[in-house]
Amino acid sequence: MKFRIEVDENISENEIVLRCKNLDEDMLELQRQLSGITKASGALEVFSGEADYYLKFSEIIFLETDGGLVIVHTKDQIFHTKQKLYELEELLPFYFFRVSKSTILNTKEIRCIHKNITGASEIEFAGSMKKSYVSRNYYKPLLEKMKQQ
Repeated sequence: MKFRIEVDENISENEIVLRCKNLDEDMLELQRQLSGITKASGALEVFSGEADYYLKFSEIIFLETDGGLVIVHTKDQIFHTKQKLYELEELLPFYFFRVSKSTILNTKEIRCIHKNITGASEIEFAGSMKKSYVSRNYYKPLLEKMKQQ
């Protein structure tokens, strides 16, 4: 694979073009990661009580649904967002990963996964006492995602 940068002062917006012989999983993953890099500097609008906050994506350790609300967890705080989990899955950078029907987590913040062969495995996060769970169906894909980082 080769990389090339072309400078063109006449364009109005930067553009990345991937040219490939075949559209395979490696190219799709590269596209997802490049998209995630541009998303990584973004922020998510959340609220707590009467106040609105703007969290950097890197501050979020996981998101989960509960009773129709999406709860956003940082290492030491809890917020809510009006967006749906499936909308957030498209918005969040590549290092976020769905681990169950109701949870998306920041794979960069995973400290430990306690494997449970009969049910959901417990996830611990770096610098936080909070825990989440990965369902059996998402366990192996999560391990693959962790190896790619």
